[in-house]
Amino acid sequence: MSKVVIVTGASRGIGRATVLQLLQHYNSNVIAVARANQDLNDLKSHAENELGVKGKLEIVIGDITEEHIVEEAIKKCIDRWGRIDGIIANAGMLDPMGNIADINLQEWKRHFDVNFFSNILLIQKSIPYLRSSKGRIITVSTGVATSAHQSWSPYCTSKAALHMLTKCIAIEEPDIISVSILPGVVDTAMQANIRDNGLKAQMKTTDHQRYIDLYKSKTLIHPDEPGRVMAALVVAGATQEMSGESYRYNDPKLAHLLNKD
Repeated sequence: MSKVVIVTGASRGIGRATVLQLLQHYNSNVIAVARANQDLNDLKSHAENELGVKGKLEIVIGDITEEHIVEEAIKKCIDRWGRIDGIIANAGMLDPMGNIADINLQEWKRHFDVNFFSNILLIQKSIPYLRSSKGRIITVSTGVATSAHQSWSPYCTSKAALHMLTKCIAIEEPDIISVSILPGVVDTAMQANIRDNGLKAQMKTTDHQRYIDLYKSKTLIHPDEPGRVMAALVVAGATQEMSGESYRYNDPKLAHLLNKD
């Protein structure tokens, strides 16, 4: 039976790559959620017209922090396929960058709404279905969830909260497997933002230069690499003993997922 998966932040970068991996390699049914209308419609057109994957992808256009958008995504899953087998909680943002003393509280709250509370909302409303399917939740973490990074305090702290939420789900929901993946430094719009605006936002010069050097040396990670791992994990690869744990996308323990055709 094809798995039914909700992917947030699905219009570009890691989210888009994960959706395509689910469709192409795992024959999954996918609900793709994002704010970017054109990008989501382009994704659906690409899947149907270029990949020949028809009837497997539904899109929900809107802000994942809004309850009715989450409810629409869940309703589409149930109405269309009758179940939910997995969630990939990929929606997130880096901004605002800057020193703690200078960032407006409303910016902090908006950041946490996107990076943390939207995930709680989606997970809470999906739990009854995930219990039934003995499903999986994959969250997207980062090295700075456990290691402070100057001028990234909202991002560091929201990802730290999500990191711990993943562990708490594992304890409270024994029938649901929850795993956190660190995708590494991926070639996405977030990296462009860092290169363009990091110094103005008071990043350390050495930190900023590292991202510049990764870009210039063409050693940024392609979104397909973590996308493929997350797709494999949410479909079947995440096992009970992994629940509550965090892994880099290229952890040797996950090598069999990267190499899977």
